Amino acid sequence: MKLVLPLLSVSTLYAAFYFAQINGSHDLALRSVISKTLPGRDDPLRTVYTGIEPIDRLLTVLTVFFWPMTDGSTPTLTLHSLGFAGTFGSAWMLLTVESWRKGNTWTIAAFPFIFGILAQILTFAFAAPLYAGLHLIFSSTASRPNAESIRAPRAVLNVIPYAFFIGYLVPSLLLIAPLSETITTDVKQIIIAAWQPWPLYISFLTTITHILFSPFVSNDKTIDGGRATLSSLRKVYAVAFANTAINHLIPWTISLFTILEPQFFNKNFAHALHPSNVFQLPLPWAQPPLQISDIGAGVHVFLRWDYIIGSTGVLLWALSLHRNAHRAILGKAGGLGLLIKAVLLSVVASPVGAAVELMWERDELVVHETGGLKSRVSGSKKSS
Repeated sequence: MKLVLPLLSVSTLYAAFYFAQINGSHDLALRSVISKTLPGRDDPLRTVYTGIEPIDRLLTVLTVFFWPMTDGSTPTLTLHSLGFAGTFGSAWMLLTVESWRKGNTWTIAAFPFIFGILAQILTFAFAAPLYAGLHLIFSSTASRPNAESIRAPRAVLNVIPYAFFIGYLVPSLLLIAPLSETITTDVKQIIIAAWQPWPLYISFLTTITHILFSPFVSNDKTIDGGRATLSSLRKVYAVAFANTAINHLIPWTISLFTILEPQFFNKNFAHALHPSNVFQLPLPWAQPPLQISDIGAGVHVFLRWDYIIGSTGVLLWALSLHRNAHRAILGKAGGLGLLIKAVLLSVVASPVGAAVELMWERDELVVHETGGLKSRVSGSKKSS
């Protein structure tokens, strides 16, 4: 798995970027940048954000890419993006928790904002498996998990759901705000640009919280302190699971209803939101190659590969951590039963939802078996 995950990351260069080249998406986006007009509109494309030319050029390209996701002009893309938003946010909750564990202090795993910026520039599919692979190679929490090494500051755990609400959810909701007298096309472009560094917002909020409040929460190693910290960790996992599960179920429910109850939909929407159009994975090696007619469709193709590679990487990472912990502590790891559980959870709650549950189970096992809490909290799993 230590090699599989980096290879999965590299596969993004073919499945997403090369595919965008051969299907025409890249040329359409480039045409929009050169003409300095927004995709599908005559409105001017903003090219200055910071006054720093390389950053402005990058933000201009990202604005062209993200515009079709925010204007509602491509229903298939809009519906798919809802599920992607839940997956991306919850996956980064897992990475954020991992970065604060004591066993990862000053390792590459302690700096998720680096991979978050990579995700914004080079895709979630590139950054998440890369982080996961490096974590499995270098982190003691992966190879030798115990209650001390996986412990994260309680103050940080308490703030993570709120940090994601402020730093990720609110900016993401602003992205899809309809155009109005207040939110003009220019303002919307600024919102898109301001959204891009959201991983930095999360890291800033958690770091400031740690500096200001962790000195007042120094009893993590006591039995009562350990129980309180475990309770905070459970809340993070519960929020992460709910976020990805809800955002997974809503698009699938809407899409399946176009088959079960097509009379509820306008004919064009019923076709556009059909599961085969929203979720089917187009193949870059298909002959003749797929050709894209508008940027929205191209972004949708790109994001389907981004989603499947990135979420698969996070799930494989969680499976590895789950198996490593069970093997190290109990002397055995799950086999077929674990795989069946992962598949069923992926269907119901998305692959990242399955990953959240497996990471949650891993932490419960490690804390109860190696943290001295077994006799005090047996039978109370996920209850406090």
